Amino acid sequence: MNALPRCLVAIALSSSVAFSVAAQEDAPNEPPAEETAAFETLTEDYSCMFCHGKTGTLSGTEKNQHLIVTKEDLVVDIHWQKGLRCHDCHGGSPALDDFTDHRNDPSFRSLASPQDIPVFCGHCHSNAQYMSRFRPSPRVDQESEYWTSGHGKRLQQTGDVKVATCVSCHGGHNIRAVDDLESLVYPTQVAKTCATCHSDAELMEGREYHGRSFGHQQFELWSKSVHAHAMMEKGDLSAATCNDCHGNHGAVPQDVDSLANACGTCHVKVAKLFATTKMKHQFEKTDLPGCATCHGNHKIHSPTDEMLGMAGGAVCARCHEQGKHGATLAGAEIAKQMHDELAQLVTQISSVGEKLDRAERLGMEIRGPRFRLRDANDALTNARTLVHSFAIEPVQQAVTEGLTVTSEVNSDAEAALQEHTMRRIWLGFSLVPIIAVVTLLLLYIRSMPSTK
Repeated sequence: MNALPRCLVAIALSSSVAFSVAAQEDAPNEPPAEETAAFETLTEDYSCMFCHGKTGTLSGTEKNQHLIVTKEDLVVDIHWQKGLRCHDCHGGSPALDDFTDHRNDPSFRSLASPQDIPVFCGHCHSNAQYMSRFRPSPRVDQESEYWTSGHGKRLQQTGDVKVATCVSCHGGHNIRAVDDLESLVYPTQVAKTCATCHSDAELMEGREYHGRSFGHQQFELWSKSVHAHAMMEKGDLSAATCNDCHGNHGAVPQDVDSLANACGTCHVKVAKLFATTKMKHQFEKTDLPGCATCHGNHKIHSPTDEMLGMAGGAVCARCHEQGKHGATLAGAEIAKQMHDELAQLVTQISSVGEKLDRAERLGMEIRGPRFRLRDANDALTNARTLVHSFAIEPVQQAVTEGLTVTSEVNSDAEAALQEHTMRRIWLGFSLVPIIAVVTLLLLYIRSMPSTK
């Protein structure tokens, strides 16, 4: 079939018009006017609508529903908004008169299998010259990165068509810009998008990476983490979600020797400290996953000082108390010292803070001392970070700096309280002559002769 019969043009006309009207009636929210207007420019001789419209030749059966394209999809699609149309991605002829059966059209880019999708999208997204028409410095490595990912390798090497491809994460005909709040890959949406597959127990059953089972609870665990709390409740878009740790197009599970690098992307200072310690090499030697050994992976809670030391619930005790993984008694002692040093500074900051609060309630000026107390809190934060050096000296130095500040601020707080006390004493003394004068005046007035 080289061209559609002219008698079908009339059918195409009624099909495309009905498709446009039906799509408009079904839309819950009217799309932006400019995109809607652009959709209406798909005239009766646009070949794609003849088959793929709501009332096209492929409609009417459940089997073909995935081949039907709606206005609701297209008008929010970033490609459509940039002026691209069906044939720009799929090839083939857009005009009915020139239409050729896809099976006989060498210009048509087939999507017969999920294995075709990365190359299909890469046709444009791997072409720097073409992509520069839309962005001055475009990324054109997405396809090559994909083939290095766990998804890509499984698709390419084993033919597993259930793994994620471009459309799994970005959508099909409704691909929104990555900075669109409703985009499937917007930071607040990424975890839910990944969970589409990774929370499916049936789909994930039996899947492994380097001999380790994937499981299907990652999203449930992440949702209870400090990262999820920061992103979903506090609106911190810099908080870690799936792609921050596992990568985007080249997504892979982290190995023992790379996990600390993933955490270090955000926690730079901690990563630098950890990288220079003997603990890093010991962790790798004994197959312990770096940061995750103490903090966990997906369900990462906000760290506390109680994690440090050898008391009940402290993560250090897991190894140092039981002698696991080559942990030493010397390490246990250092952990105790670190905990005690931090506890001392925390206690001092709290005590001084209470004195400042009391002085403030009494009306004393304490803005300067309160501001300086921030330096002690900064020293505490620094000391907590230096714990990852696994050496007591840096922690003690930071704590000492904090204690020096709290000592100075404590003196100021006590001076303010003492000043308030002295003011009350002097006020009491000053009232004595005042009361005496008032008493004498009253007596004098009463001693004056009556004018009656």
